[in-house]
Amino acid sequence: MNDDVTQNLVVFQLKGVDEPVLASAPTRADDAVEQAWAQIRRRHKVRASAVSAVFSEWQPSAADQKFVAKHFRKAECTYSFTRPVPGEWERAFAEARSVLAEAHEARQQESTEEVLPVLWSASSPRAGLLDALPHLPVVPGRLSVALAVVARTPHGKVGMHHITRHQHEEMGAPIEAMFDAGYSSLARGLKSEVRRSGENVLVSITRENLLAASAIALPGLYAQLSAHLGTGDLIAGLPCPDQMFVVREDSGLADTVREQVLDSPYDTTELVPSVLRLGPGGLELLAERGVRT
Repeated sequence: MNDDVTQNLVVFQLKGVDEPVLASAPTRADDAVEQAWAQIRRRHKVRASAVSAVFSEWQPSAADQKFVAKHFRKAECTYSFTRPVPGEWERAFAEARSVLAEAHEARQQESTEEVLPVLWSASSPRAGLLDALPHLPVVPGRLSVALAVVARTPHGKVGMHHITRHQHEEMGAPIEAMFDAGYSSLARGLKSEVRRSGENVLVSITRENLLAASAIALPGLYAQLSAHLGTGDLIAGLPCPDQMFVVREDSGLADTVREQVLDSPYDTTELVPSVLRLGPGGLELLAERGVRT
């Protein structure tokens, strides 16, 4: 379930694919479902005839209902929240937030198991294990991202086991769909805190259920951070898998972030504490603890 009620999450079940694929579009848009399908079609190169079911968090508009009926004729279409009449959106959003909060609390009392992306440094002592895991490059040759099932026990301990290539083959889901689901799970729990000291701005990213540093692999991260830090190159510090600090490269805090990362006491596992440059053109690994570039 999507926590941002202003964004309508649309899920498509494809024939022959175990895991659903998903995309989002502005909830109020009359063509939200059509927008979401355009994203899926570009990303996965699939035809409308492959869709066997459609779930939209919000009831499709009349225009979207016609679109679904035309393009997904045999697909079952369901939704969770009723689409309000014009002028009633804020009330509907408030009610939806209340429902989501209750559902979240119920989930917290039950299982906390979720699939999340995990960063792997090529210089990590464990890097050899990555060959057995489906993974994608974050910084080619230097930093990758794989997936793991993470669960918090009732006693507060965290258990994690990585998804292997064999398990992926058994699932039968496209690797892109699996990572999309992992990124969505990660994004739902992220918390950003913006701190200002004069002209310097620092964004601290954490996550209650861990692995906040994996946010560096999220599509569209630069655009989101630029809203707080402005355009231009940014410095992202990953002192451990569960924290990320971001500042402008020309900020007076850049050296402080770098020092905190390179002096991090974190015991190296999959991730070696790292400093990266994040810009419109992508990511560059600048330094790692013990390995400076």
